[in-house]
Amino acid sequence: MAYPFERTLRSLNGYESSTRVVLVVLGALGLGGLVAWGVGARVPVMKVSSQGRVEPHNAVYRLEPPGAGRVIRSLLNLDEDVKKGDLLIEFDTRSERLELEQSKATAEALEQEFSVVRDQIANKKAELAASGLVDEVAIREAVEKEEEIAPRHRLAEQRVQLAQKSPTGSISELEKLERVTDVDALKHASRSQSLAIVRIRREQAVRRETATAQLLGLKREELRLEGQRRELKVGIDRLEYQIEKKHYRAPASGRLVDVVELGAGAFIAEGQRLGTILATDAEVRVRARFPKEMVGMIQAGQTAQLRLDGYPWTIYGTVPAKVTRVGTEPGIAATPEAIPGTIRVELDIETPADPRIQLRHGLTATVEIEVARVSPVALLMRAIGEWHAEEPVPEERQRGFQVEAEAR
Repeated sequence: MAYPFERTLRSLNGYESSTRVVLVVLGALGLGGLVAWGVGARVPVMKVSSQGRVEPHNAVYRLEPPGAGRVIRSLLNLDEDVKKGDLLIEFDTRSERLELEQSKATAEALEQEFSVVRDQIANKKAELAASGLVDEVAIREAVEKEEEIAPRHRLAEQRVQLAQKSPTGSISELEKLERVTDVDALKHASRSQSLAIVRIRREQAVRRETATAQLLGLKREELRLEGQRRELKVGIDRLEYQIEKKHYRAPASGRLVDVVELGAGAFIAEGQRLGTILATDAEVRVRARFPKEMVGMIQAGQTAQLRLDGYPWTIYGTVPAKVTRVGTEPGIAATPEAIPGTIRVELDIETPADPRIQLRHGLTATVEIEVARVSPVALLMRAIGEWHAEEPVPEERQRGFQVEAEAR
């Protein structure tokens, strides 16, 4: 019985040795394959942001009235189609309308006064024209009288000369004296007529200057009234613009995707957001925010995957996308669209594999962008480096850094 038992033991020992060899060979092959995979394989490096949002490109219009006021009527209804220019909110315009009526009444009275002044100017111009004609006739009449005296004066001088040359006794002395007197009288009449012409011309010049001054005064009044009329027109236009601004209208055609409940009497501050209009048939995109440290790593043309919060990726899968634009200036102030310390990245969405997914404005998503492909070994070394970089600084070194900063 001992002999068969020894053979059995030897058989078992031979089986164990061959099993070891197989296991060693398999382990060596697995280790070699793992090393080859760690060195030669390429693993994608993904940068993830949970701050992704689907929205149209330049097709979202915020409803922000430019002025404050009290609401009289609101026509904001969620998920309702509106056209550009449709009335959305009507504000109280009572004071502006009263002021507008007052300005229009003043403008009407001013227009009547302006019409009267223009008529006066026209009358004064006609008076000047008629006065010029009258003065011209008066001058001609005075000249004609002067020319009428001239031949009589020459005739009287010739009669005096004939009387002086006549024989003694043919003409009495009284007649000679009368002839001499006639010459003197005609001479003085000629001088008087010349002075009358001068006086008439000077009087005409004075009248023309007076009428011209009156005409200039009327024109000055016309210019003053014209200035007041233009000022009133500007004031009326301003009031009409303010009244029209109190009738807030849709800036574009589209659908109301967000509205604020407003009742009659509600007060709206200047620039307060009251809703959002989404333009119809707008092409959607994805806007995401990444930390500012991603500048240079994320570039246009890189592929990405979207995990839509409204469509769980475990059921609907992911949606492919591509980076189109990358911002490089991080936000400073917090706004509804920007977070301080992050940059903006825009992506174009490709057709989803699942037809049940409907890409609509407002969908939130987690964005995964492939920024590089590296080997697993390089990825492991990078992770180790990041782990070392995140090690806490000893308290003694922190105090040393603080003292050095205060010294600077």
